[in-house]
Amino acid sequence: MKAFVIALVDQSYEPLTRSIEKTESPLELHWLPATTPLTIKDDRKAFPKFRWTWPMLATQDGLCMETGVFKFVYQAKEYSKKIACSLSHMKAWQKCVDLDEPIVIFEADAVVKRKIDIRSIMYEYSYQCNAPDQAFVIGLNDPRGATRRAGTYHAKQVEYGEGINPVSTVNESGENPVPQGLAGNSAYYITPTGAKNLLQGAEEYGMWPNDAFMCKELFPFLRQAYPYYTTISGTESTTTR
Repeated sequence: MKAFVIALVDQSYEPLTRSIEKTESPLELHWLPATTPLTIKDDRKAFPKFRWTWPMLATQDGLCMETGVFKFVYQAKEYSKKIACSLSHMKAWQKCVDLDEPIVIFEADAVVKRKIDIRSIMYEYSYQCNAPDQAFVIGLNDPRGATRRAGTYHAKQVEYGEGINPVSTVNESGENPVPQGLAGNSAYYITPTGAKNLLQGAEEYGMWPNDAFMCKELFPFLRQAYPYYTTISGTESTTTR
């Protein structure tokens, strides 16, 4: 199976390459150049309807009546890097559509910790729900150290048990309904159907930071693999470099 790693021109992803080899994961890894603030203008041309609808100022925070989720400004040194990161993932989704075959998408800080066997993953999912065609997007990453309230996210996956599970809800009662997404977007399996759904969603709702956009409120078909297949290496994110 083809896999694509989103990385800057000068960004090493050698730990990912070594980990794929070490775990004997049957993946053919390709580089997908990450969008940068300098290439946003050119890269967005591939998406004529691209628009950014996530708050860029704290005064814009609030409940989105269209989606029912609470939007809030992200802290970032340069907000343009958040936009660039989202465009990078959109390019990866388009690559999946163009190839017309499932792929695995990695960010440069991903590291594989156990063999990624897609056939096994899909068998587990089809056994659970008898609907393998619904497995559009499956998160592979360990939330610990990678996402908001990682401990809560992980505890719910443990409770679900081994297999392909629903995305964990980490919000507590009475809190603003922020998007509930995957355990970070550093590693996920995606089908052409899933990629088309994400791209259509970007046209319908506008684009957000990708880890907020890929949430179960917008895309109920999102799933999480447990035990996890990947973790992150601790290298600096492309959105903060």
